[in-house]
Amino acid sequence: MKSLSRLGTWLTGPTGVVVCLLALTLIYLLEAFKIAPPIKNGALTASFFPVALAVVMLLALGGVILADRREAAGGEAGGEAGAGESDEGGDNRGDAKVAAWRGPVAVTLLTAVYIALFAHLGYFIATFLYAFSMTLAFAIGRPSPQALAFKALVAGVITLLGYGLFELVFQVRLPTPWI
Repeated sequence: MKSLSRLGTWLTGPTGVVVCLLALTLIYLLEAFKIAPPIKNGALTASFFPVALAVVMLLALGGVILADRREAAGGEAGGEAGAGESDEGGDNRGDAKVAAWRGPVAVTLLTAVYIALFAHLGYFIATFLYAFSMTLAFAIGRPSPQALAFKALVAGVITLLGYGLFELVFQVRLPTPWI
């Protein structure tokens, strides 16, 4: 029974999230290869960017796994010294778990809103609001007016770079409400 409890903790913790993302990314990569080869006759095909995105995601997940392994190895060496300490501050641990989920939940919700509004508001407005909201989602405390102005500037730069990338490099038309 103890092993089932440990499995449940593992699946709902950070390691479970990484494993789920790893599985989804591998499925995404396999499906991307079904579209077409990434490069055919020296030209990029429709599957190139999904394959590149999946490879980047796999590398990032590998980095997370390595960092987790290093942290676990360091924790085992330092964990024996505090074995006799009492377990006070259980409430703080609960608050930390809630705080740890705020970022991923915010990203998920903001991304869902962005997708829903993209076609209606157009690329510029939707992407600017999305990028600005993402900077606010990860801000610590209440940002000052100067910090808000800087975040707006960063969101504008991200929006313009994205537009340039898709319109000029990939030649993909992005929705705009005025056209």
